[in-house]
Amino acid sequence: MPDTTWIAGGKVENTGPSKPELALAWIKNNRETFIGSVVILLGAALFAVYFFIHYRDLRDAAWKNLFIAQQVGYQGNVPQAQQQLAAIETSYANTSAAPYAVMTQGDILFAQGKFKEAGDQYAKILNDKEIGPFAVYNLGKSKEAAGDLAGAQAQYADFLAKYPEHFIAPEVHGSLARTQELAGAKDLARTTYEKIVLLYPDTSWAMQAKARLTGPAPAPQPAKK
Repeated sequence: MPDTTWIAGGKVENTGPSKPELALAWIKNNRETFIGSVVILLGAALFAVYFFIHYRDLRDAAWKNLFIAQQVGYQGNVPQAQQQLAAIETSYANTSAAPYAVMTQGDILFAQGKFKEAGDQYAKILNDKEIGPFAVYNLGKSKEAAGDLAGAQAQYADFLAKYPEHFIAPEVHGSLARTQELAGAKDLARTTYEKIVLLYPDTSWAMQAKARLTGPAPAPQPAKK
């Protein structure tokens, strides 16, 4: 039992070893174990610092290369841009720039009229946290442009189910209504136009929807980027 001392009020004060003293005693008796633990912790900390710096450098290089590839593409050298974008996708797959490289590849292919190939690119990043919603919508536009109206409607409906509050949701509603009209589903298209008017009053989307509802109006045109 530890030694005790009576104090005023009849309470007992514990005069045994304090926690720091116990800790020092344990270290003294287990010196090798303590030193080994310290070395392991120090090594883990150094590795974490190295990993952070290395990842930061990779991320910065990836975004720099992405910017260069986009500029090359805008200047008309599409093959070189595509090659650089593909390199970013593979060499910097774990950085935040990689999904944007894939998206850019899809946009380039769409502009070239290669809708299926564009859709294949967008499909790679459907679950990306940042640009996944845009990939879902762009995949729908690719299917629509390729003439797959049922597939396009499925993509637009999927977007609206997953991201009903997204800022491009009004546009997606409009695209859904357009493809429904193109497919001959007049009643479904009317329901979608009515939903646009209800959900987004006093917007250009509501004005366009009202125009389609009151008709007659020109036939809707397939999606364009």
